[in-house]
Amino acid sequence: MDSHYAEVPENQSALAPVDLPIDVKPEQLSLQDPRAVLSLLEADQVVAAKHRTHFGRMNLSFGTKTLLWALRVYVVAMMVIVLISVYQVIHAAH
Repeated sequence: MDSHYAEVPENQSALAPVDLPIDVKPEQLSLQDPRAVLSLLEADQVVAAKHRTHFGRMNLSFGTKTLLWALRVYVVAMMVIVLISVYQVIHAAH
């Protein structure tokens, strides 16, 4: 069941869930407040909303992909250079 067509009551006190934090009064509730919206949803509705907001992989341009691969190659090359330098220092100390 899709809850996009649920009617919002005019009376703001009707929006007050039982488990509100102590510092929040029912007249302060607004559907713009994420805490209020989350407190009104059932557990499966929260899970479904989180699955809908999953962004997935971003489609990157060719230039961005090339830049990322160049950075990966650079990091691996620097790691090899550092390992060779450490190896030389260890064997030079003996």
